[in-house]
Amino acid sequence: MRKPSPIAHLIEIARQGVPFTADDGQVFVSVPVPPGCTLPVRSPAYRDWFFYRVYAQYDAIPTANAFNAILNLLEAQANVDARQRFTVSRRVASRGPGYIPSQILLDLGNPDCQFVEISPDGWKTTTGNQPLFQTSRSTIPLPAPQPSPAESPAPGPCSPDPRPLAPASPTAASLAPGPQPPAPAFETLRSCLNLPSRAAWLRCLAWLLAAFRPHGPYPFLILQGPPASGKSLATRLLRYLIDPSTAPLSPIPSSVRDLLALARHNWILAFDHISTLSPPLTDALCRLSSGLGAASHETSRPTTQPLLQYYKRPVLLNVTSRWSCPPDLAERAFIVTLPPLSPACRVAETALLTAFNQARPAILGALCSAVSTALARLPQMNLPPGKCADALAWAVAASPALGCAEEEMHQALTPPPPPHPIVEAVRTLIEQRRQWTGSATELLDLLQPALSCHTPKGVSHQLRSCMLTLADGGIELKFRRLHGGARVIDLREDPGDAWDPKSPPHASPDFAPSPQPTESEEFKA
Repeated sequence: MRKPSPIAHLIEIARQGVPFTADDGQVFVSVPVPPGCTLPVRSPAYRDWFFYRVYAQYDAIPTANAFNAILNLLEAQANVDARQRFTVSRRVASRGPGYIPSQILLDLGNPDCQFVEISPDGWKTTTGNQPLFQTSRSTIPLPAPQPSPAESPAPGPCSPDPRPLAPASPTAASLAPGPQPPAPAFETLRSCLNLPSRAAWLRCLAWLLAAFRPHGPYPFLILQGPPASGKSLATRLLRYLIDPSTAPLSPIPSSVRDLLALARHNWILAFDHISTLSPPLTDALCRLSSGLGAASHETSRPTTQPLLQYYKRPVLLNVTSRWSCPPDLAERAFIVTLPPLSPACRVAETALLTAFNQARPAILGALCSAVSTALARLPQMNLPPGKCADALAWAVAASPALGCAEEEMHQALTPPPPPHPIVEAVRTLIEQRRQWTGSATELLDLLQPALSCHTPKGVSHQLRSCMLTLADGGIELKFRRLHGGARVIDLREDPGDAWDPKSPPHASPDFAPSPQPTESEEFKA
């Protein structure tokens, strides 16, 4: 009798999983343990799963050639019918076609493969009708959301999962309700963030709601302020609510390739202590908020047909006082300026994290209720125009569940630029010259008597305080130190993403365009 080959035993173990092809052509395997777990074939996670089961059954490990043969077999099985492909999501998914999905799904990332199913009727935590979610080694599970006491459903034997109910049908009362009292969990979150105003709080809520949208585009949330104002802690807490990770904050990547690698393994990208951004990274971040394509190789050696993947990601930026916001990024951003914390107001981080972690399930439940309200109200609303219009529409639709009026949310997200004499003076200067370079003393002499300050230091201070207003108006501001130690100020007209076939004939070499990363830039998994 013919003995079975050693590879036959490996094939039997590989058959425990079901291979399939994702939308972008990447091959995954749905493994039986844990139920509903989805792993990329060419990933350390599937290698560990396979090796563990081979060792547990045969007290041996496969050779590199044998394991590579198994991977090739799985890819061939998945691609037998190239037309049958499935959507694999990271942390957030949806059901239903169109701009407004019928359901939004939030992966809790726990061993039980639970997810939150949010619909216009409410939300619940479940494991049935499992969608396909992908995780990475750095993914941390989310706690199961809890409804606030006012939303708790009546207990019953057929409803084991918490399901706060939004209005069941879009009646007139449900389409234009007055603002409800904010959930107590929201007040706990706000008390941990050191926010200066209610408008800043509403911008944070709007960014969180936008991060629940599976298709984008996504606004940036930029947290700025003096040292020891709680920027880093606020950045961590906001990310923990939707996409916790073993490394919640990252330094800004040194290249576009590293940025794409982070986008591949995370849903939310949070960068800490940013002082400057190179033009290629600025361009890549802007495209990442609305959609960025990249080619990647799943193996150590380049292949003739790399994966072409498409990323849209919510981004958090924690910036320093030396930060100069590019105009095209400011057009896509919600800005929050944190005030300084006096020594008497500083609380131990341990106490803040304890209060936050205790309230986190209720905060997540309140956010799910707000998303449910937005799903119920959006189809019957006239979508408001304004900055970051998609995120604005969702935030305005969810405003009753956030404890604010629609107009209040609209004003918080699209505030009028604060009037300041130096802004108008600089705008007039740039309209005449297109760009200007010189010292603060020269600028003071040039703009007098329009300025309220009378010293070069005062000019520099007022320019820094109005930097974002100038960026919103399409004026780029930079502070530079020359090799000899002299400090100069650069001002120039910058239309942002608008394409200009000709550069101004008097353009300074300081503003020479940097090479931009192509959307097909390749990186290794």
